[in-house]
Amino acid sequence: MTTATDHTAPPTDERTVRQDIDQLHAEALDFARRTRELALVLDHGDYCAAGGRVRTAVTHIWRAAEDLHGAFHTAPPRCAGPDASLSRLCRRRMRYLAARIARRAE
Repeated sequence: MTTATDHTAPPTDERTVRQDIDQLHAEALDFARRTRELALVLDHGDYCAAGGRVRTAVTHIWRAAEDLHGAFHTAPPRCAGPDASLSRLCRRRMRYLAARIARRAE
């Protein structure tokens, strides 16, 4: 039998935590992109009211992605150790995102 505290215990593997946050961030960005594309389609004809609501959803999804990005930086560092500076982590994150975008463009 599991208790509520079993599900809320903090993860012990710092690498897994950061990878999970990073994966959620990537999924949120992809979801925002797909939702924006849907809003563009719905902006015409009888569906324009729905398009406006979907555009509003894009804003909320984008903000959630930014919150996840912030969580990534406040989570325990992957390889830098617990005393890593935020600028160092951010620089690593931006290099990672740039590499991932470059792979997608190929």
